[in-house]
Amino acid sequence: MFNQNKMIPTQGTEVEVDNIYTILPPPGTIIGEATEAEMEKAAELEIKHMAFVRLQDMNIQFDGTSYKELLKDFQEFEAETTAFWRDIARRLAVPYEWPIRIDHANGPIYLGEHDIYVEEEEETED
Repeated sequence: MFNQNKMIPTQGTEVEVDNIYTILPPPGTIIGEATEAEMEKAAELEIKHMAFVRLQDMNIQFDGTSYKELLKDFQEFEAETTAFWRDIARRLAVPYEWPIRIDHANGPIYLGEHDIYVEEEEETED
């Protein structure tokens, strides 16, 4: 039931895989180029993310009303971020779960840091 292979479109070709991480390139691999609008949106989302991180680091206590408003802001941010990265992954034909990033200054879309390494089979000499 779970071991069904699926044809996944990847950068213009279709590859049959049973695990999306087996075709994951190493960190830093450039997999596409962002548009100006995507670069701006990525920068905007990064700014919002950092603002939320700094707010969390302040360890401020909120009353019920403030908490509900902040929770709504977090949910909107997460929905906006997810929609943005899903569109990028769909355009590049890569799995959404890959840690893709955009250099918002120069435009390359690349694989971010990850600890997912597929062991390569070593060739043995007889």
